[in-house]
This record gives sequence, structure tokens and C-alpha cells, in this order.
Amino acid sequence: MLATMGLIFAIALLVVMIIKGIDMICATVITAVIILLSSQLSLSDGLLTTFSGGAGGFVTSWFLILGMGGIFGQLVLETGLATKIAKWLTQKLGAKMVGLVILICTFFITLLGINGYIMVFVLYPIADNLLRENKMDRRLLPFLMIAGGANANGFAFSMDICNVIPSNFLGTSLGVAPVLAVIFSVITCTWYVMYFNYAQKKSMGKLSEAELMAMYKTEKSVMGDDELPGLFMSLLPFILVLVAVVATSSMGTSTSLSCALLIGVLVIIVTQFKKIKNLKGSLKGGAMSGLSTMLTVAAVIGLSKVLTQAPAFHAVQEFVLNITLPIYLKTWLGTMICGAMTGSAITAETLFLESFGKQFLAAGANINALHRIVVEAGITLNKLPNASPVVMETSVCECTLAESYKHIVLGSTIPCVIAGFIITIMATVGIIF
Repeated sequence: MLATMGLIFAIALLVVMIIKGIDMICATVITAVIILLSSQLSLSDGLLTTFSGGAGGFVTSWFLILGMGGIFGQLVLETGLATKIAKWLTQKLGAKMVGLVILICTFFITLLGINGYIMVFVLYPIADNLLRENKMDRRLLPFLMIAGGANANGFAFSMDICNVIPSNFLGTSLGVAPVLAVIFSVITCTWYVMYFNYAQKKSMGKLSEAELMAMYKTEKSVMGDDELPGLFMSLLPFILVLVAVVATSSMGTSTSLSCALLIGVLVIIVTQFKKIKNLKGSLKGGAMSGLSTMLTVAAVIGLSKVLTQAPAFHAVQEFVLNITLPIYLKTWLGTMICGAMTGSAITAETLFLESFGKQFLAAGANINALHRIVVEAGITLNKLPNASPVVMETSVCECTLAESYKHIVLGSTIPCVIAGFIITIMATVGIIF
């Protein structure tokens, strides 16, 4: 009973700490201490071996990839590559298709492995400017950032960490079960655009133009047309990175991602050298941004290792294993439960695969279907108020959870639940492509 109450209290406290803006590393250590003490586990072993071992293992595996991803994102931001693509899409699709423009940009930037913590800094000024120009409700900005990226997190061949983790556990390629991935993204992308247009129309009906414009308290700097590179040169690094991932997929996930990101960085430096004011500073700033993300995620992974040692979590395991449901529905539900407990897609996937992966494969689960369902389920309930990406991106967009969170739920969480359930049913009846 004490262990169960301690686990519930620890997770509730973690939610409060994240919402209050307490550093994720501090928050996870405090949470781990409470779980260890209430579970009557060794505090020293729990922190120095279990927590540190989990965090250290993640750092070892992801140091180069996230460091290179940070540099790539920083160079994309400084050289205006994403700005050029967004402006070109706006010209082609029309100013009123802002939601679709930002969806396309966030989709492909996430697909190429630029972490959400970095992506928001690349695209937020562009999205804020596009909404301002069209006199739209800026309270949807966090939804634009989060939902757009979620559509690419689990897409086939996505370089995002959410799609890579199952590959590391299962030995699968990044492009497994592509049809399931496409169906999931088509459903969520369609809902995303329809919801954005609906929400903006509703806001414009309730608020005057002056009230909508009053929401923009500061001017966000976006490069002018005369400063931007050409369209082909803007697209080239992204195309080459995606081609490199596909071409080198047989070399192993880590090697493939590292090579692709290195190519992307070198191409930007060579083709956009004149636009990079301080190359040394850009490389350092990008690396630090990527490695800061790595440490934050590592702390969450460390907490997940502690969580698996708690007796109360073993009860959750038994619950998932004993649910009378087909194996893929148990996979979908079990991963979402892990995501709801931790507020992290990465932790949800890690917890599920470590706790149930071998058992489910031994029970006859298709390894490709398991990969795809775990990814899509992981990005479903990682948008709760205790999710660090939600808090961070809301903060960067200068919005509050009170005014923006409903859009995240209605525009992203709900369609992810629906799409995830549909592809899970498809796998259950044998449709796995």
C-alpha cells in the first residue's frame, strides 16, 4: 500500500513540478527519491546505479546523434532555410492555408530528426509571423508545433528518436510497416488541418480583429525575402539527409542517422557559408542545444529505470499482461498507460519494450507491427500537462496552458487515439504492410 501511494504521489508531484517550471533533471531526481523511499528500496543503489545507469546508457547511445541534430537545427535556423520553404509554400497554397503550411514544415523537419525541443525555436518565429499577417488567433501556436511534429514522430523512415527507439530494441529498420504509418499520419494530418481552420474561424467569430492582434505582444524577427537563400538550395540539405537515411539504413540505425546528419551539416556549411555569421558560435550553440535536450531526456530515462524497480509498477505490468485483449490492442493500451504515467513518449516506448517486448514477440506478435504500434501509441498520451514538450513549447510560444492546452487535446491527442486504434485493429486482423 505504501509503495502504491508513494508512486501515485511521486507522479502527481512530477506533474506539478513540470508545470511550475522546475528543471527536468531536478524534478526526475526528486521523483526517483520518493519512489525509492516509499518502495523501501536502496536509495544509493537506486540513484547511483539504476537512475545513473539508465541515464548514462541513453547518453552513450544518443550523444553524437542529438549533438549533430542540434547543430543541424541551429544552421537551418540561422540560414533561413525553413523560412524560405514556409514562405514559398504560403505563396503556392495561399495565405489562408497557414495551418497546412506549418504542418508541412514541422512534418519534414521532425522527419529529419530535428528534436521537438529544437524544432520549436526554428519554426515558432515563422508560425507566429504567418498568423500575425493573417490576423489569426496565436493561442493555437503550441498546438501547431506539437501536432505538426507528432505526425512525423512515427512515420516510416522518420529519424525522430520516437521511431528510432523500437529499432534499437527490436532490430527493425526505420521504415517497417509503412502503410500503417501512412494511414496514421493521413488521419491525424487531416484532423489537424480541419481543427485548425475550425478553431480559427470560431475565434474570428468571437473576437474582433483588434482583440486578435492585441495577443501579439512582441515582434518576432523573420528574415526578409532578400536575405533568404533560393528554394532549391533550401530544400537540398533536407533532401540529402532523407536520401542518406534510406541509403545507409543497412549500416545500423545509429550509424545511419549520424552519417545523414553529418551530410546535412556539411551541405549547409558549404552552400550557405556566407549567411553563417559565426560558424564556431553556431556549431557550439547547436551542439549545446542538442546535448541539453539529451540530458533532459536522459534524466527521464533514468527515472523510468527506477520506476520499473517499484513494486507498484509490477502491479501495472500484471494488469497489462492479464488484460483479455488481442496482443496488438494490449500493446497499444500498455504503451499509452506508460506514456500517461511519465508524460514522455520516449519513456513510454522504453518502459513498454523493456517490460513486455520479449513476451509479446514470444507470444507471436509481428515484429514490424509491434514497432509501428508502440511508436504511434507512445506519441498519444505524451501530451498531458506533465509532458515536458507541452510545457516547454507553450512557454516558448509565450502562451499559457490555460489558454492553449485545449487545442493540443482536441487537435492532437484525440486524433492520435483514433488513428492509433484504427491501425491497431488493422494489425489485429492481419493487415500489416
